[in-house]
Amino acid sequence: MAELNATIQNLLNIATAIGLLACAFFICVAGYYFMTSGGSPSGIEKAKSGAFNACIGFGLVLSARVIANIINSAVVR
Repeated sequence: MAELNATIQNLLNIATAIGLLACAFFICVAGYYFMTSGGSPSGIEKAKSGAFNACIGFGLVLSARVIANIINSAVVR
């Protein structure tokens, strides 16, 4: 059972790292859109929307990690 728990933890670590890297990438993309918008309201709105969505994704990744840890600890007991 300890091997299964370790495997699940490793998969959670990998999935969390990939998700957080994706969030960081999309925040950088939103920053790029903001810097290259040239003051255009539609460009600035696109950048704000991208940053907001990346932050929501960040929250979803972290909350999924917490829920998976709760489920894993309940199953392993």
